[in-house]
Amino acid sequence: MQETIGDTTYNWTDVTTQFADLCQTLSIGEVLRDRDFTLFEAMTALELMDPKMDGNRILTLQQLIEKKLLKISSFTSIELIHLFDQLLATFHMWLDGHSLALTLFTCVYLHDITLIEDYHLRTICFTFVKLIDYIRERILLKAGLFEEEDFSGTLTYNFPFYYETIKDQTCLSDLKKCEDELNKRLRSLKHENDLNQSDIHFTQQLIYRIRFLRSFFGLTLRFNEANEKTNEQTYLNSEDILKNLKQIDELLLLIRPSHMVEDETTVTNDNSELIISISSLTDISRSFDPYYNYRQLPPAFNRFIRQLVSPSCVYVFLGDICQQLHKMPEINDKRTLKQAFEFFLEFSTNEKPSLFIRSLLLLSYLPSVQGCLLSSRKIFGQISFAEQVKYEIRLFIVPPLLTFKYITIDNETINYGENFFQRACVPFSNLFYSLCNNRARTREKLSNLLEEFSVLQDESEKLDQWLHKYFLQHILQANLSTLNTQTLLLIEKTSYFFQFILHWTLTIMEYYLLMGFDLSLYSKRELYDVYFYFAQIILFTHINVYKTSTNILNTTVPLFIQLNQKHQQTHKNQINNFFIQQFSSIIQQHANDDPLMDLNNDNSSGQKKNKRKNLNGSMPTNTDHHEQELSLINGHFSMSTAMHRCLRALEVEQRLKFSSTDQNYFLRNEIRYRHRFLPFANLCAPPYMPHSDFLHIQHLSDNRYSTSELYQDAINNFSQAKTYFETYLNRLTTSKQQTLHRTFTTCFTSIFDVESYIRVAKTNCVVLKLLLSGHKPDMTIDFDFSLHPHYPTLKL
Repeated sequence: MQETIGDTTYNWTDVTTQFADLCQTLSIGEVLRDRDFTLFEAMTALELMDPKMDGNRILTLQQLIEKKLLKISSFTSIELIHLFDQLLATFHMWLDGHSLALTLFTCVYLHDITLIEDYHLRTICFTFVKLIDYIRERILLKAGLFEEEDFSGTLTYNFPFYYETIKDQTCLSDLKKCEDELNKRLRSLKHENDLNQSDIHFTQQLIYRIRFLRSFFGLTLRFNEANEKTNEQTYLNSEDILKNLKQIDELLLLIRPSHMVEDETTVTNDNSELIISISSLTDISRSFDPYYNYRQLPPAFNRFIRQLVSPSCVYVFLGDICQQLHKMPEINDKRTLKQAFEFFLEFSTNEKPSLFIRSLLLLSYLPSVQGCLLSSRKIFGQISFAEQVKYEIRLFIVPPLLTFKYITIDNETINYGENFFQRACVPFSNLFYSLCNNRARTREKLSNLLEEFSVLQDESEKLDQWLHKYFLQHILQANLSTLNTQTLLLIEKTSYFFQFILHWTLTIMEYYLLMGFDLSLYSKRELYDVYFYFAQIILFTHINVYKTSTNILNTTVPLFIQLNQKHQQTHKNQINNFFIQQFSSIIQQHANDDPLMDLNNDNSSGQKKNKRKNLNGSMPTNTDHHEQELSLINGHFSMSTAMHRCLRALEVEQRLKFSSTDQNYFLRNEIRYRHRFLPFANLCAPPYMPHSDFLHIQHLSDNRYSTSELYQDAINNFSQAKTYFETYLNRLTTSKQQTLHRTFTTCFTSIFDVESYIRVAKTNCVVLKLLLSGHKPDMTIDFDFSLHPHYPTLKL
């Protein structure tokens, strides 16, 4: 038997009969092998004539064309629509994390696009190849948010990407030419005497698809544009992006996804889909081959091939992507780390974005420059993290180092300060990088991030100790009339930079624990430990940090304003402070939010009047600093306290349901405790509570309070939490400055969360009152997390 493959002719001899006869002489289980045929060779052997394993059974594009099994010219609109929707389906699967070899490049045409004679199909294929190459190289690899087991779509397997011959803008211009030619064809079809409504309809649908591809590719290019000279990413242009998105939304409403049927006589009641019979696609039936790239894959690679997603699902997926991209330009308005942190949380929690969207979000906030480390990137490509951190510290707690404008700082102090701010760039940049990972990976990275913040806490303490004596001497030399011992003592005892780092450390710890509820990681036996640690260690410390910051702002801001005013006349408005010179532009941009706003408008007459008041000692103080944050933190503190109190009472009365697997030896309480709170062990503050101390406190509580007192205390805390959250919502709705359309309010708590917390608190109050009154004493209690994953409702 002869067979020609390429230029080689093979003479095959059929040995099947002889092989079967010889096998009959072997006993059952007996194997005959050559001494050089090892187990490894047996496991990697190929099964001949099997298309899944025998690569020689796959015909190349050139062979298919020569045997006239695949057409390369004169495509109909129906065929082009089918190929377009199939390419879009493989594109969707690639974005979902599958390999290029098993998705987009299963299309035979993409392996040598230059062989295609049809201009429309050639342009479509070139555009898809350049689109995935741009997303892979300029977005996914630059962001670096994926692990190998999560996403394998960056491997190229030496597939052709036409780097030198085809440019991105060439694809856009060619798509425009295709659209113009199809529009001419459509007009000619409409003017024919014998009108064919089917041809008109399919041509119109093809125009919509090509226009959609051009708009989507152009939108992708706008999200990560780079300067041709410096290769730096340009600022995100919100107007152009929203304009493109509007066009894409309109096209998605006009496009009817294709739907394959057996024959043209098949009747369907769904007018939203474009019916295509299989008989009309005979000439392109071999355009997609799922086994085409098997020889490219390593032996251990997962060869599981999923069925392509239907075009209707693909267009729904693209619509979801566009909805997420609509919100992306809002990141331009987030000018502080706190606002950006809240936006990242909102986006990752509510939108549940894909890797593509998460990569765009990170690159929009921290544009990537070739060869630049993450910590060296600039926010929006303009502001370094060191400058932003300086402004954030000034905004949070007004340290003298970043407040006194007219003092000259020596070189040693500058070195101490610069060393701290440069070190702060790494953990803060890694924080936003962590938030762009998938949620399970984010929690893992946050635990590693706490180690970096532990080091930063040590550095902040050293800086505070160094600066105390330096600024106290400067303040005493000023000889202010309003200087009192209490204010001086407050400045001396306050660790400004440590308080700021502690604030962000606690925020990460809170989000880390609450993500455990979102991911359903905690068993019922762990709830008491988690709520206790969350309330008594983390939230309690955070409340004190906010109160300290509020006290500092209300007490020392008037003093600092007087110091600057006293030195203003002698220095003629020339800023001598090295650090304030570095981020003075940021201060001017956020003048309305600056607690020292009077210092930024020295030339205005209204401010001069305020200065006279300040010199007389009648400077008004603000008392509402961090008021919203304190309301929410206090609400969480009361809710968590109520939960661990009522859980303890229920456990003492043996009212809780635990599964039998919870009695496992390796799931003892001490092991659970260490496992859950191990990331907090290396932190300087708040200090880690060992399990022995936790048991000691629990023992003291058991001896001090009866179950009825625990129930009553839980009821009081639930009522107090409800009051805190309702007060917060009322203040939010009556505030004219608050934008009510925002989903998130402060840090990790959204408006929806607050409303759910209130319902949980009300329900649990009623249940606990029934238990306190002795209602159904023998009934066990179960937990229901349906209202909210953070706090369960008690079910009788």
